[in-house]
Amino acid sequence: MVSPTPAIPVDILDATTVNIHGEPIAVPPGVDPDQAVMSYLQLEAAGVGHPISACIDDRRYGIKATLTINPDGTASAGTPANTPVPQQAPTPTRAQTTEHPLAAVQSLAAQGHLGAAIDHADRYLLQLSTDPALGPEHPDTLKAAEIRAHLAWLGGDFPYAYRTWSWIAAAWHDLVGPCPRNSHAHDHNQCRHTMVTTRNAAAAWMQLSAAEGAATGQDVLNLLDRTSGVPNTRAAQDIRTRLRELTSRTA
Repeated sequence: MVSPTPAIPVDILDATTVNIHGEPIAVPPGVDPDQAVMSYLQLEAAGVGHPISACIDDRRYGIKATLTINPDGTASAGTPANTPVPQQAPTPTRAQTTEHPLAAVQSLAAQGHLGAAIDHADRYLLQLSTDPALGPEHPDTLKAAEIRAHLAWLGGDFPYAYRTWSWIAAAWHDLVGPCPRNSHAHDHNQCRHTMVTTRNAAAAWMQLSAAEGAATGQDVLNLLDRTSGVPNTRAAQDIRTRLRELTSRTA
């Protein structure tokens, strides 16, 4: 079957840093980044309901590969026939005004200056949120908030990361609406933001303390059910398993 979407760029930078579609995804502590990448791609293929291709650049070992991932979770080397090439850079828009500040934030984080990166990100988020032309739920603001949540993840502030990603996922869902399988009536790029932030919120929840996890378990399950459109996902199964363990301890 021909994939109707361009190949997905995947960059594995190190054991904890993975970018998909040019955006960071959360790699849980102790999880191999290869596993995190496959979990993400399998979820995306299941969500769109057709095979997808991914161009993987593993900079740990200097390896580049192309994979096809099917909706049933199976994968093979190579791309589906006639897969479109990656899209060219979009025509400049107002959204590009966010690129320089966010690039500065990411540069600080990459240099190990996490505190400075967080300070810059917080100030920039406040600027966007209070801008009358934008506001807290504008796409530019949400994309900047995604970077701030990832900084919290890198710093081990999992409660902040969970709360922020949960809010962002709900905001993207409200903005875009449901993204049903096999539907081309929605902006796949914006639907992807909903999926990525939902997945990251679930990953952050798994790192919460027992008390925090027990208190917010049903909330994250509600979020997954609301935004994924796919019942009983692997993430939901993992959360239910941990939630049962947490509630049994406090029973």
